[in-house]
Amino acid sequence: MSDKSAIIKEAQKYLARGQIEKAIGEWEKLVKEYPDGNAYNTVGDLYLKKGDRTDAVESFHNAASYFKQEGFALKALALYKKILNLIPNDAIALFSLGELNEEKGLTTDAIKFYLAAADTLSKEGKKEKILEIYDRILALSPSNIPLRNKVAEIYARDGLMSEAAKQYLHVAGLYSDKGEMEKAIVFYRKVLDIQPVNKQAIIGIVDLNQRLGNLVNAIEQIKEAITLFPEDAEILLRCAEIYIMAEKFDEALGYLRQVVEIEPANIRARRLIGDIYIKQGDRVKAWEEYLPLLDEMILEEKYGDAINLLESFKDIDPLETGKRLVSLYRQINEQDRVISELVSLGDIFSSKGMKKEALNCYREAVTLSPDNGPLRTKVIEYEKDIAKESITIEAEKPVDEAIMEADIYLRYGLFDNARDILEAFKTKEPENVTLHLKLKSLYTETGNKEMAVTECIVLSDLYKEAGEIEKKEQIIKDAFAIDPDDPRLAGLTPPSHEEPEVKQPEGPFIEDYSEEISEAAFYARQGLLDEAREILERLQSLFPDNEEISQSLATLGQMPVSAGREGLTPEAAPTEAAMPEEALEVEELTEPALDSDVLDIFNEFKKGLEKELDEEDYETHYNLGIAYKEMGLIDDAIREFQASRNDPKRFIHSSNMLGICYIEKGLYQLSVDVLTNAIDKMEDRGESYWAMKYDLADAYEKNGNMKEALDIYTNVYGWNSKFRAVSEKIDQLKNRMVDTTEKKTKDRKDRVSYL
Repeated sequence: MSDKSAIIKEAQKYLARGQIEKAIGEWEKLVKEYPDGNAYNTVGDLYLKKGDRTDAVESFHNAASYFKQEGFALKALALYKKILNLIPNDAIALFSLGELNEEKGLTTDAIKFYLAAADTLSKEGKKEKILEIYDRILALSPSNIPLRNKVAEIYARDGLMSEAAKQYLHVAGLYSDKGEMEKAIVFYRKVLDIQPVNKQAIIGIVDLNQRLGNLVNAIEQIKEAITLFPEDAEILLRCAEIYIMAEKFDEALGYLRQVVEIEPANIRARRLIGDIYIKQGDRVKAWEEYLPLLDEMILEEKYGDAINLLESFKDIDPLETGKRLVSLYRQINEQDRVISELVSLGDIFSSKGMKKEALNCYREAVTLSPDNGPLRTKVIEYEKDIAKESITIEAEKPVDEAIMEADIYLRYGLFDNARDILEAFKTKEPENVTLHLKLKSLYTETGNKEMAVTECIVLSDLYKEAGEIEKKEQIIKDAFAIDPDDPRLAGLTPPSHEEPEVKQPEGPFIEDYSEEISEAAFYARQGLLDEAREILERLQSLFPDNEEISQSLATLGQMPVSAGREGLTPEAAPTEAAMPEEALEVEELTEPALDSDVLDIFNEFKKGLEKELDEEDYETHYNLGIAYKEMGLIDDAIREFQASRNDPKRFIHSSNMLGICYIEKGLYQLSVDVLTNAIDKMEDRGESYWAMKYDLADAYEKNGNMKEALDIYTNVYGWNSKFRAVSEKIDQLKNRMVDTTEKKTKDRKDRVSYL
């Protein structure tokens, strides 16, 4: 591979001599070996300087695509705007701007660019891509009925019948959800006009007739559907439901049995069969059908329905209902009911001679209610009875059985009983580690430190003989934890483990943030000052003493909004680490022109959005205002900011934006009134306060109130002399005032001279 720096140096030489073609050759060589968004952009600028607009746009597309893939959304945005300044109807750029605005949450802006892209593609006859764009648009506003209906009409007109039917179905569903059933039927009929055998539309009409109580119409419609789809379980189910509503149970059962033949595990069909059996008084058959439904109810978290169903069938199947009730009550954390059901279930097992199963139920209940004396006694008796089945004479029983019985007593706090059993076996099996561990735990729990330490010492010797040194050290450690002053431990030392030294994490280094610094510089050069400031302020919080960051922040306040440079000079040629200063120019983008159907769709979108928007949804009003303002739709923005001002939390920000909009419309006095009112109500005297004061000064200046403007600019200067280049504003305004005064003086002298 070639040396990157050498290629750039060679390109600079050609550029210095005015040999643009050769410079392009070097840069083309560079992007092939080192593909990079900045390099592609530079190639585009060179082609543009040469007068080759086609290749320039192609290079800009490559740059934008690269930036987009790398996650640099603002750089990509700037490139696509650059392309549209050259070719206003470039479909790829329009679509990409739609995507970028969608990612930013600017729905209206995104739809506008998507529609502009669709308009261009429609004129080029690229219908497949248009379908994708309309899907994106509808996904952004899924409940907008006028928008969706308009798109459906265009699909139908262009012969895209399946797409049109899909949209009409969606509209019918929206009307149905809103309870406007007659309108929903109209749109289902539109679907059937296009696709006479559309199952979803047929079922939709049946469902709506059913909801309206038109059972005769519903039955006629569903019978027609069955002739079209004789093996369709969904249609057969719907038919059965209608017959149940009409209380024609035998007919309903006939259709439901057909469903079960087709789909044996169909839960919905079994539920309906169970309902019919209940109505007919056959509870045993009903329970057989309902049992599979319980899992579905629990999965859907319909716990109340499941409990009611189980309770109503306890007499039919007490064991199955009892098990499921315990599980359900445990799931919904109703502890008292869990205990009650466990005891009931234990009693049922006991009545059937299933003692072990009964004991498990009683044990669980005691665990949840340890203070229940009678229940605990019952458990102990059951455990003894079960243990006696395998133990004959107490004196002859093995140590494991003794430990098991001791465990029973320990679980229920009967420590004396447990101790007597264990101590009796200690003399028989003095080297049984499990026995000594059990005694150690018992004495520790009952607070008998002396005996607990005794067991630790015995265990220490046993572990030592077995060569288990780690366990020996741990048991000695336990002994010291129980009673460090026990004289028997005087000759022993508790094991100690040094903690590894923990290295303190090193602080951040400025070198680790070189990419962020370059990013901020790039944004500043392109006039994206807010983005640059955000990065620099974050870096300053990490490195408060760094002079370079402080200087960069101070410089931002003096920069004009557009920092792009025209032309390409040798001094501006890019180096390996930096983005060329002339690389991107963020210019004002002309709003995409929409015509014919596309404009109609956008208008329908706006109407639908405004119709659905709650008057008190202030956040959405505010966000819409921002979106409309960014698109240059100032009248729409003013209306939204006026609405969002009614929210006390958004009053200040909304007033500020409203004042700026009034300035853009030339309504300077209105801007002065709105901003003054908001400033008077501000308690915080931070940057937002001074920014609004600056805007107020701007409104005064444009309204011809020079003195008021100068006073406010001077106040802002006193707060921060570098804020928005306020010093230049003051100088310009003073010069204008001097010029105005001199002109007035000259005019007065001229009048005197004339007289």
